[in-house]
Amino acid sequence: MSAKKREIVIVVVKATAIYSFVMIDIAAGSGFYLAAKFLGSGVIVASICSMAGVESLKRGPALARSFIRKG
Repeated sequence: MSAKKREIVIVVVKATAIYSFVMIDIAAGSGFYLAAKFLGSGVIVASICSMAGVESLKRGPALARSFIRKG
């Protein structure tokens, strides 16, 4: 019988990454969804608003910095 070599993979995740995910993706996403739903949008439109809002929060600061440097 041959012994199988198994690798153990350890993944280290910083607490700030988890906090960022919870605060931005879940809390802000829910906020954007509820705001769009409150304004009378349907479920699909509210979901799209939630996704777009969260992505704009993530990418917005870097995009603004790039515009400031060019200008």
